[in-house]
Amino acid sequence: MNPNRGPLTVCHVITDFDAGGAERVLLRTAQRLDQKRFPSHIVSLRPSGSLSPEAERLGVEVIHLGMGRRPGPATIWQLARLFRGRDVDIAHAYLYDASIATRIAGRLARTPVIVTSTRAALSYLPRWAWWLDRVTARWCQRIIAVSRGTAAFVIEREGIPHDKVVVIPNGVDLERFRPGDKAAARSHLRVASDAFVVACVGRLHPQKGHRYLFDAMVATRSRIPGLLCLMAGDGPLRGALEAEVKRQGLETACRFLGVQDPIQPVYDAADVTVLPSLYEGMPNVVLEAMAMGSPVIATAVEGSVDVVEPGVTGLLVPPADAPALGRALLELAGDPGRCRAMRAAARIAAERSHGIDRMVSALESLYATEWDGAMGSRPLESARRRGPRE
Repeated sequence: MNPNRGPLTVCHVITDFDAGGAERVLLRTAQRLDQKRFPSHIVSLRPSGSLSPEAERLGVEVIHLGMGRRPGPATIWQLARLFRGRDVDIAHAYLYDASIATRIAGRLARTPVIVTSTRAALSYLPRWAWWLDRVTARWCQRIIAVSRGTAAFVIEREGIPHDKVVVIPNGVDLERFRPGDKAAARSHLRVASDAFVVACVGRLHPQKGHRYLFDAMVATRSRIPGLLCLMAGDGPLRGALEAEVKRQGLETACRFLGVQDPIQPVYDAADVTVLPSLYEGMPNVVLEAMAMGSPVIATAVEGSVDVVEPGVTGLLVPPADAPALGRALLELAGDPGRCRAMRAAARIAAERSHGIDRMVSALESLYATEWDGAMGSRPLESARRRGPRE
């Protein structure tokens, strides 16, 4: 690192600040960045979200712009004024709407470095959204993809130049997420000691493919004594999913816990964590489960295929394939010794490759490299004497 480089102000921009995976990763990142080198704050385009009070408790500044559904000219102008007023050196955006708004606002404000993060392939969005992502990509230095599959989509399907894309996977806090007391967790959650417990953690949203898990449970319940699924999370599908559970006769085998904070007892109580998603970017649930020493059954989608080692730390099944998911449940439920081996291997893999400090270090290196590239041979103080960006 150039010893003459002073502190670089980083503004993290996200669409909203509710308790989703990207939002939690951002909060932990802002906490762990070296504040002497990269003093930072967070901007949420929408009003205060469920994570905002936690950020305040942790001393992380969050500014809410109060945007409605989509960022329009007023929001983009407001963001550009904030970049200028805060003398932002590096703007880093997370999620699609925030990325588009930040690229345009950063260009208006002449912010030296713009970095955006693609958290999942945009296959769920209409083609015009791909076009907008491609057109505005010219106004950022780098696009961070959280998995190899996401990077491939950005390059091959969207047509964004490969040298603009860098892969930095999510990381997990290995101190917060570490194996605990299984018996105590089951007692806390009022779960029988001899149950075979499946943890399913995440938003109750069509993306997560819960109905395939329910179908798999119906098919295997008679062969897995004490099968119990702990559904931790909330979302727009909760009512529909509760109705589906009742329709399939799974009321005693599936328990909706709502949002759990802390979430660690759910992982500790589980014999296996299941993520039946139809698509992902880099699923934090898989990383958390592995750090907690829980074997994972996940669909073979982006991110999960980068993290789960089949037969070692868990199993992979095709997305939207309830019979395959059922077979995976039977395989692990019928072999407790294999489950124990996977528990140990999952924690070792998380420690080796998926710690959050590794991710933050990669981000800090990227910020420094892109700043040096943006400044060229100009000394930092000379660059800063240019005054407010107009």
